[in-house]
Amino acid sequence: MVAGKKEKQLKILSAIAKIHSSIGANEELEEISRIVADELARIVECEGCAVLLMEGDKVRILARLGSSKMLGEGDVGVVTPAMKYVADTKQSLHKGSLAKSPAIGSVPEARSAKSLIYAPILINDQVRGIIDLDSANENAFDEEDFNFVELMAKGMSIAMERFFLHTQVQVLTIRDSLTGCFNRKKLDDDLEDEVARAKRYRRPLSFLMIAVDSLKEYNDYHGHRKGDELLKKMADIFTRSVRNIDKVYRYGPEKFVILLPETTEENALLVARRLKNTIEQVRFEGEQESQLNKKITISIGVASYPWDGEGKAELLRSAASALDRAEESQKKEQRVLDEVK
Repeated sequence: MVAGKKEKQLKILSAIAKIHSSIGANEELEEISRIVADELARIVECEGCAVLLMEGDKVRILARLGSSKMLGEGDVGVVTPAMKYVADTKQSLHKGSLAKSPAIGSVPEARSAKSLIYAPILINDQVRGIIDLDSANENAFDEEDFNFVELMAKGMSIAMERFFLHTQVQVLTIRDSLTGCFNRKKLDDDLEDEVARAKRYRRPLSFLMIAVDSLKEYNDYHGHRKGDELLKKMADIFTRSVRNIDKVYRYGPEKFVILLPETTEENALLVARRLKNTIEQVRFEGEQESQLNKKITISIGVASYPWDGEGKAELLRSAASALDRAEESQKKEQRVLDEVK
């Protein structure tokens, strides 16, 4: 009995060392989660174990071994009462007899789990994940098991924090800090990839180059803070107005680009007209005071592969030229309105 306990303690020490080693060498959250689940299942007798990521009222399963009776099927589950308790209290839950616990409501119908351990994965004092172990036997886990799971949860806290920090750094390198759109560097990379794909599969590709008309006048009248708010609202409208496969980029101080894969020139022109109409129907704060025609408007240039060019640089020049013509047309229209007045 003593020998068996010592052997288990050695396994636990070995598992902890392995986890800390994997955290230092690996930035893939799913891979570290798999290692944690493997070590838990190897040392603690359980029916199922899982490493979960909390996402609002849902949990994403990063790794799962065994039946995981408390989770049901699929890669995404709902937050159960037991999980909510852990998230609210930031305390572990160790139940040897679920039949005598409110956590019985956590067990999906047609499944039988009688013991569980939930250990919170904390980042900045917030529960961002949970380690789950369950068993079909009552009082399946002892205090040593409970302490081991909590140690694994602390290891996962370090791994998750590293992962989120790494993700934030990656986002900063490809996103515009003001609007949240992809930045110009990301456009250069994506456009090159999309052109290569269009060539390889002989598929259409288009993009829109958009300018917010008279942004300087708006900024001069209202100040740059209001101008920034206007640009953020524009970016939100563009993002909500296109498909999931389309991407919106901040291209310059007053310019955006929308990349439209699998889109012909004809369909791209329809998208451009729809966007112009959408913007015309939106009321922007301060537009009547600062804009000559009392309205915020946009000009759009359209470029399509292969009609307007077969390379990234050529397509960008075509789009910029088309935008220049659109802006000049907008100015002529404004001059006509001024003469009528």
